[in-house]
Formats: sequence, structure tokens, C-alpha cells
Amino acid sequence: LEDMIKDWPAGNIVARLGEYMVRPNQKWKVTPMPDAGGYFGSPFFKITIDGTNRALAATADAEVTTVPEFTGAPEQLWQIDQLTDGTYRIMPVSIPGSDEKLALMAIGDSTPTLGKFDPTSDNSKWSFNRP
Repeated sequence: LEDMIKDWPAGNIVARLGEYMVRPNQKWKVTPMPDAGGYFGSPFFKITIDGTNRALAATADAEVTTVPEFTGAPEQLWQIDQLTDGTYRIMPVSIPGSDEKLALMAIGDSTPTLGKFDPTSDNSKWSFNRP
């Protein structure tokens, strides 16, 4: 990880999907944030690249990015709901400038984005695995 971080841009970095190759930048840490709110039975979560403070965040144009530092801003907090099939719906607590509720979804094999949750599509359902 230390070798990779030195080449990362200082600002936001667009999030991308890719074949999991156990690379340090592909290991995400999901941390409950009970003091940040949530709902009955589940706090909101921060999602960071493991070993860093670089956090997953929603943008004003309903896209997904990583920001250099987790600040606790609502667009950096995530609601994670387990679905009946054992997968998860992941939604930002807030999208800057919008009241719309959108979920994290995959477009093809390379791009995560935010969109309306579709329970019939695997593109908006996520699994958590340990390497």
C-alpha cells in the first residue's frame, strides 16, 4: 500500500470496478459509525480503502468518487441494508444538492454509479467477502 499511495493524485479519485486481484487499493473497510446516525438496528457506515482515510463518497452529479480524507460528511456515509437473498443494497445517506434516494450500482464491469435501486437486477446488489 505504501508503494501505491505515493502515486495517487492528491484530490478525489474516481472509483472503478475491476477483477479482484488482492491489490491493496481493492481492499475496502466498512466501519459502523454509530454516532453519525442510522436507523433501528443499523448505524450508518463509512467505507474506506483499508489502511487509509480515503473514503467512498457520492457526488452532486450522482456519481461515486473517493475523497482523500473521511470527514463524516453525509455524502461519505452509507446505509447498508441486507436483502432477503443475502446480498446488500448500499446507499449514500445524502447526495449533495439532491433529496433523491439512489443506490450504489455497477454499470458493466468497470464503473460504479448511483441509480434507482432495482431489486430484479444484480447490478444493484452487493456481497461482502473476506479475501
